[in-house]
Formats: sequence, C-alpha cells, structure tokens
Amino acid sequence: MPSTIITGLVTKAGLMAKTVTMTVEKVKMHPKLLKTYVRHKKYLVHDPENKLSVGERIRAQACRPLSARKRFVLLESLGFRGDAQGSHSAEAEELRRLKTEASMPAAERERARIEQL
Repeated sequence: MPSTIITGLVTKAGLMAKTVTMTVEKVKMHPKLLKTYVRHKKYLVHDPENKLSVGERIRAQACRPLSARKRFVLLESLGFRGDAQGSHSAEAEELRRLKTEASMPAAERERARIEQL
C-alpha cells in the first residue's frame, strides 16, 4: 500500500526545532444541503534542514512516528502561496524569513543566529 502524501501550507515555522506546522484544506459537500464548505486539519511535518518559512506550499509523506504528534516528513517545497510557477525572489524569501524570526522568542532567535554562523 502506498504511503499517504498530503499537500498544504506552512502556518508555523521556526517555533520548534526541525518541525513545521502544515495546514491542509479539504473542500467537502454537505449531503443534504449540497453546499460546499472547507475543513482544515493541521499536521506536524519534519523539516530536517529548518529551511521552510511561513506561507510556503509543501508536499509531505507519511512515515513512522517521529514524536508524539509528528507523523510526516517533508517531501518537497512547492514555492510560496502567491506564486504561479512556484518561483520567488530572494528579497521575498528574506522578508518571510525575517517575519518568521520576529515571531520567535529571543532565545530561539539567538540559537538560529548561532546555527547560521
């Protein structure tokens, strides 16, 4: 049986080491009203290189349990949400990284800065 592959949007990044929160959107139809509605589900995804930032579209694959709630590993990055072809400029990526770092606690920011050196 093939493993599950899901596609979604990174909603939290940089708050946990090597982990991002991914939100998957599912459009359903009400059986009686025949009206469509949207359901969201969050998953924790293992990001071994800590390279993802908020707003990126990613594809993740199911794997063995890595922690209490982490059951998916990053398969590939599909670019940012607003991008048509999945390409983005270095400036936009830098702005997203700074925004992600701004939401981090001071200790996490310092740890990330040390890791970059």
